[in-house]
Amino acid sequence: MSLTTLGDAAGYHLFRRDSAGLKADLQRLTTELSTGRVSDLGQATGGDFSALSDVMHRLRLTETFATGIAEATLAAQGRQTALERLSAEIEGLGPSLLAVSNSGAAGELQLRLADAPDRFEMAVSSLNTRVAGQSLFSGDRPDQPALRPADDILDALRPIADAAPDAATLIAEIDAWFSDTGGGYDSFAWQGGGGDPPPVLLEEGQSVEAGVTAREDAIRTTLAGLALAALTAEGHGPADEASRRELTQAAAGRLELGETGLIELRANLGTAEAHLDAARVRTEATRSSLELEQGRITAADPYSTASEIEELSQRLESLYLVTARLSRLSLSEYL
Repeated sequence: MSLTTLGDAAGYHLFRRDSAGLKADLQRLTTELSTGRVSDLGQATGGDFSALSDVMHRLRLTETFATGIAEATLAAQGRQTALERLSAEIEGLGPSLLAVSNSGAAGELQLRLADAPDRFEMAVSSLNTRVAGQSLFSGDRPDQPALRPADDILDALRPIADAAPDAATLIAEIDAWFSDTGGGYDSFAWQGGGGDPPPVLLEEGQSVEAGVTAREDAIRTTLAGLALAALTAEGHGPADEASRRELTQAAAGRLELGETGLIELRANLGTAEAHLDAARVRTEATRSSLELEQGRITAADPYSTASEIEELSQRLESLYLVTARLSRLSLSEYL
């Protein structure tokens, strides 16, 4: 009977190889335990990555929808706040101007009109609101302000007012300037894009219109009313008291129409916000479901992993113990 033995060098390399293998396995299992994910996806999926690939694709798509919905919600909230400020500037102003134009003294009329230029400036400022660097009412050019500054717009209107022979002519020209397609408002005041903002994708095959531009009829009418009031307050246009009262009445009528239009505009925007919120809830639920499915495929069982770590630790300790004992074998130790 013959015995096969290993030399010292061969034995050393054998123990070193086994030790390295055990350490590598221990490191892999420790990583899996800390991250909660398997290191070898091929083994976890049995070599079939189609299910995991589908889940990952749907998860990325859901993340894209979630990002778009979040950005659109922020923009919609900003538009709602800006329109609320605009509504606050004209709330009750129309009836107030109408009342004083019918029966108020000349001094009272001027006093009621005095802050109209400031109101016009605040209205334009509200429509030039920016959120996250994007202009909210500029259509498909959010990098541009929606409107020129209020002073520039009034500077363009003052010569028109001064040249008008009577109140009726001035009212008609201001209406045309703000309302006509391609008129002064479109060609001078408007600084946004030629198209509406793109719809917001809520999910595959479903979208919602959440954009509002400063070219809406309600906004044009509101600005026309404020501009008429501001020009009258500054003394531009026919100077006789009858004309000033007529201009004030026209401004009041447009402000009342604008106030009603803004309520409808804000209601439509609120409906879009509700759709966005419902889509956000659905998207979060879909993302949670997909993450659970991804975890089912790629997650490491913590109990099994911990047991394997314990087993490998014991084997590694045993190997070190054997190596230590073999290193003490010598003739002197034997004797």
